Amino acid sequence: MRICSIGECMIELSNIEHNIFRQNFAGDTANSAIYLSRLGAKSSYISSTGKDFLSKKMLKFLNDEKVKTHNIFMNINKTLGLYLIQNNKNGERNFFYWRSNSAAKTLLKNVNSKVLFKQISKYDAIYFSGITLSIYDQKSNEKFYKILKSLKDKNIKIYFDFNVRLNNWKSKTIALQTIIKFSRIADIIFMTKDDLNNLGLRNYKSIIKSNYNKKIAVLRSSNGEVSVYNKDNFQNYKLHLNKKVKDTTGCGDAFNACFLYNYFNNKNIKDCIKFSHELGKTVAKFKGAIIPKQNFNPKLYVI
Repeated sequence: MRICSIGECMIELSNIEHNIFRQNFAGDTANSAIYLSRLGAKSSYISSTGKDFLSKKMLKFLNDEKVKTHNIFMNINKTLGLYLIQNNKNGERNFFYWRSNSAAKTLLKNVNSKVLFKQISKYDAIYFSGITLSIYDQKSNEKFYKILKSLKDKNIKIYFDFNVRLNNWKSKTIALQTIIKFSRIADIIFMTKDDLNNLGLRNYKSIIKSNYNKKIAVLRSSNGEVSVYNKDNFQNYKLHLNKKVKDTTGCGDAFNACFLYNYFNNKNIKDCIKFSHELGKTVAKFKGAIIPKQNFNPKLYVI
């Protein structure tokens, strides 16, 4: 499986103990790119970064994870965004962002469409998210949409995660219109009930049926229920959650990566859900989005 993910990899500060934070690098699509690589995919990341010490350190981090970085473009006037995680006693997380000078936001302003299309067209699939769309301005998103349409004409698979963070958008209306527009051209769509609620969408099954005919839509809820819309039918799964959770950061990103990798190689939806959930549960046992390599055994998550 050759797949490229597009978005923003940031400096991550995760709360290890009271007022003690650990620095790492993470970001929703970057997390998925890393887990895809660990599972066995030929994974690449597309973004923009600065030329400073931390930008170089982030590139090394991705390379060490065998995520190809040759599609990451440099902006000498910008740097990386930063986010901080605060967890409550149940492991649920709150994010605080500093990304006004983020190089990733400038990618589509500075890279020629033909160059970007040529790079992505070498892969079997592209993966991006609502967060990816939220960091770009309207003109950049229009440019990105045209690229995706051209990729679809070449039968390159498009995978999309709603991942709604309303604080990143100018308004809920713009977020809703943009996310629905882009999700309609995707082959596999991931979403949570929280995503849909944040956009003001309540009738979940009706929304999915009306927008994703002949596609696969995966809907997760916080209580372990997963519904998969495939071939005009819903398949429902009830999964067991961890009794104790340290940090839910990155669980959904790992789930998506595992689902995509297994589905690409084996179309058994039930098994895809099973293994994806197991990886998500493992990620929840650790602080931060990316678990240590020594605690990751790909054999446990591959069909």
